[in-house]
Amino acid sequence: MKFFVERTETDQAIQIVLKPHSLYLMLLMLGGWLLNDLVMQSTPIAQVIMPIFIVFMVIRFFSLIRIQKEVLVAMKQNKVTTTGSKFSFSKPFTYTINK
Repeated sequence: MKFFVERTETDQAIQIVLKPHSLYLMLLMLGGWLLNDLVMQSTPIAQVIMPIFIVFMVIRFFSLIRIQKEVLVAMKQNKVTTTGSKFSFSKPFTYTINK
């Protein structure tokens, strides 16, 4: 999915950019759930927030697992370089796999 990861392939390399939007959205949902649980203690809100949070985490996991398998294979072959930070919007975490 383009929301979680962006994959670009050229003749020389494959570049995989992990976008931080999903990480911040996941942390925001977790914060909202904790705020509800610790401060408001509203069961109806928790019954809405928690399933959305779980579905989002499952979708994110399965979107990234395919990329991680590709990166692990390239790591075993010493063809991967990484740059950036997973928390940065200006310089996101990037895998570069040389062919």
